[in-house]
Amino acid sequence: MLIQSSILIASLTTFIAIIILRPFAISVNLTDSPSERKLHTGSVPLIGGLAMYFGVTVSILFLPGGLYNFNFFLLSSLILVSIGVLDDHRDISVAIRLIFQALVAIIIVSGADISIASFGYILGEGEILLGSWSYVVTLIAIVAAINAVNMADGIHGLAAGNSLVTFGSILLLSIGSLTNVNLWIAILFCSVLPIFLIHNLCIGISKRKRIFMGDAGSMFIGLGVIWLLVDFSQGKDYIFSPVIALWIFAAPIIDMVSSIFRRIASGKSPFKPDVFHTHHLLLHLGIKEKNVLSIVILFSILMAIIGVLGELYQVAEWLMFVGFIVIFIIYILWCRWAMLVIKNKAE
Repeated sequence: MLIQSSILIASLTTFIAIIILRPFAISVNLTDSPSERKLHTGSVPLIGGLAMYFGVTVSILFLPGGLYNFNFFLLSSLILVSIGVLDDHRDISVAIRLIFQALVAIIIVSGADISIASFGYILGEGEILLGSWSYVVTLIAIVAAINAVNMADGIHGLAAGNSLVTFGSILLLSIGSLTNVNLWIAILFCSVLPIFLIHNLCIGISKRKRIFMGDAGSMFIGLGVIWLLVDFSQGKDYIFSPVIALWIFAAPIIDMVSSIFRRIASGKSPFKPDVFHTHHLLLHLGIKEKNVLSIVILFSILMAIIGVLGELYQVAEWLMFVGFIVIFIIYILWCRWAMLVIKNKAE
């Protein structure tokens, strides 16, 4: 009964927040306009992240001991959503965003005591323990994940769809560990994301009422993802091995890492936006946006299925890691091919 009521509270709060925030966002110009990288028409309210934040937060506060059990998550969420809304409205610098993301990472590691102590057995027999490197590696991983959702977003439904696959996979893997209080985070995100998707993909509603999640939403989701991936893959009572995290969060990770490598190789800042993400390349190849969304989400689902099955059937961690690296290399080769085709078309 508690699960059903929490899902209802989260979903209903998100829905009501969207209705209330829409006119407010338009009045204060909290909207997104089309550009070379933003492939939409008209100014769209950037309220999805705020609405989902209210949905998750209100539902947590109704849980028994919710404020105590999720105090650091709520604090981290408040910081990221606040800075995200400010960025959506005023477009703040990358440096400022990174400072606050680093602050949140410190809160998670030092306050919530969630950190990456082991990479598991990805190289074979011996477990890779991070020791004194645990703190730094975890900080980097948290900041990376917070940005990964945003970097892989660019068409309607993409960030939310990929994230729903990740949270759904975590829930599936956690069926036998329902006592972990942080499982509520996955349950609540799985409750609010569909409400956002309905308003983002305009399912049964007018396209004039479309909303975006904004940086507030992408960072909030990234926080939820990394919180669970780290917490559930570490310690004696881990739910899945560390390498499985790569598989169930595959599309954003692969897109982010390849983008950073590409930008550095071309002498640009790794934080400088471009139009060579996965969805951009597929669009430039002439594939329609709806089909691009389907392709990327299907890829996420396929990778997640492999990851879930790999954990359930206890496939060797080194083998799962090698498999992921092989897929990453294939993706890099595909990117080079796609960019070559696009260049030839332009000429």
